[in-house]
Amino acid sequence: KTVMICDDEPDLRLLFGQMLGSKYNVILVESGENCIEKYKEEKSRGNKIHLILLDYRLGDMFGDSVARKIKQYNGTKIILISAYNLDVDLVKELEENKYITSYAETPIHLTNLIDLVANTIS
Repeated sequence: KTVMICDDEPDLRLLFGQMLGSKYNVILVESGENCIEKYKEEKSRGNKIHLILLDYRLGDMFGDSVARKIKQYNGTKIILISAYNLDVDLVKELEENKYITSYAETPIHLTNLIDLVANTIS
C-alpha cells in the first residue's frame, strides 16, 4: 500500500517516511501544490494512494484546501496533521464532508502515528 507524506518541514517528512517506509511504499512531497499534482499523476498511471498524511500549514497553501481539491479526484483517505490548534468547527466540517478521515495534533508519539496509519489503511 502507498502512503503520501505532505509536509513542508524536511525533518518531519523524512522521519515519517523512514518510520513508514518499512511497511508501505512512501511518496514524499513538500508542498500542497506538489501533493495535488503527484496525486493526479499517480492516479493517471493507475497507481492507488491509500493514505495521505497531510500537514495543515504548508508553505504554499493550507491542508484543508489540499484535501478539498483531492476529494474532487475521487480522493483518498487523509489524516490531517497540525502543530496548531485548529478550529473545532473546521475539523468537524472536514470530517463530516469526508475531506479528511481523521485529525491528529503534533507532537504525536511515533507509535501512535504508526497505529493511526495502520488503522486508517486497513
